[in-house]
Amino acid sequence: MSRRKKKKAKLWKSIKKVDYTRKSDGKTISMDSSWEVQCAEKLDDLGVRWERTEDLKLKYIDKRAQTRNYIPDFYLPDYDIYIEVKGYWTTPARWKMRSVMDRNPGKIRLLQSLEEINKLSLPILATTSSVPL
Repeated sequence: MSRRKKKKAKLWKSIKKVDYTRKSDGKTISMDSSWEVQCAEKLDDLGVRWERTEDLKLKYIDKRAQTRNYIPDFYLPDYDIYIEVKGYWTTPARWKMRSVMDRNPGKIRLLQSLEEINKLSLPILATTSSVPL
């Protein structure tokens, strides 16, 4: 395993998962952050059906021109859009999201603060949110 892959694997292991119980069906779902939990709560409060699964993958092209998989934080099947909750941007994350958004125009909704999560309302539409430079 390359040094980069080891570093990435170590980072993902260090993330403390937070369990959330979805209101619609009582299913417990593992989240990567408290912001994601807050987003799930907001979606539940709005009565929006959402999915979160590692089986759901969108293709993107990385800086090395390799096709990679992006797993969105949430998929809203009734709206056919994806939500990405993002508070901290790294250079690779910016590249990835630009590529994902370019390949899926109008289907990605970026929520970049707790304020944006709290302001989420119906109808939920993908926006042309830009990825910070």
